[in-house]
Amino acid sequence: MHSVCPKQTTLKAPVSIEGIGVHSALPATLELVPLAANMGIIFERADLKTNNQIVARITNVVDTSFSTTLGNSHGVTLSTVEHLMAALSACQISNVLVKVSGPEMPIMDGSSAAFVDLINTVGVIEQDAPRKIIRILKPIEIKEERRWVRLEPSETFSFQLGVDFAGREGLQPEDYVYDFSTESFAADISQARSFGFYEDAQKLYAAGLAKGSSLDNAVVIKNGEVMNKDGLRYKNEMVRHKILDAMGDFYLTGSLIQGRCVGFNIGHEFNNRLMRKLLDDKASYELIDCVANLANEKEVASKTDKTFITFGSSPKSFSNPQSIAAL
Repeated sequence: MHSVCPKQTTLKAPVSIEGIGVHSALPATLELVPLAANMGIIFERADLKTNNQIVARITNVVDTSFSTTLGNSHGVTLSTVEHLMAALSACQISNVLVKVSGPEMPIMDGSSAAFVDLINTVGVIEQDAPRKIIRILKPIEIKEERRWVRLEPSETFSFQLGVDFAGREGLQPEDYVYDFSTESFAADISQARSFGFYEDAQKLYAAGLAKGSSLDNAVVIKNGEVMNKDGLRYKNEMVRHKILDAMGDFYLTGSLIQGRCVGFNIGHEFNNRLMRKLLDDKASYELIDCVANLANEKEVASKTDKTFITFGSSPKSFSNPQSIAAL
């Protein structure tokens, strides 16, 4: 299993990409610029001259309807940050300045794949500062009727999610178990696209929203059938996208997480509430210095002839979607 890089990282060079905003359909340009250690992830509205920066932090989330929107104290906002945040999390980027040409991130194809490819075109460089991860010490849960999510202690970073599409006709519940690594994200999660329903899209269009949404950047379902000509990219693509979104939302804590996330019918609101609850409960987690922790594990391993892996073992799979709903 690929382990987490113990040191902070940034990009080797600036890199940019162009697309459109999913709601405005206007051109949107994004540039990733390397930052020094301990700077974190900072978004910058390049179309504004002042008060234009927003730190990527869970406390700066101002809206979770349809996507995750960040804002600063001056009322400046930036929407749909979760797909890039998922790519930055998976590629273990600690410090980067994200310059965006307007109020929306480019939607690209509705997944994180373009952002992963963008990062890989320039590469990643280690910095002389330790990475810190959040280690879950006790379960944290949010539950509401047919939706719930729980984060619990684990030796890995993993997900076990399910979705039942609110019982829409023609759609079967989906569940998926995922064990994190940079490589597995690229192969198994990064290409999972946003999804929606044809009848809902018509309502959004009528309200002047989702002007840039199309079959080129979303999986669209009508009467239980996928409308996209080429079909799905993965079996269970929709629940895999839920994992992608959660990874992006969780990374707004500023750290990777060592823990197991189990949930059913979750979305951006639940992700945000879970992270806020986690950070508010200081007894539920600890911050681990990865450099010091790695040195300690190597010392213990040398004495006991035992190998320690911070992230690695695979969680047990559910036998069917109903079993995840019943937990």
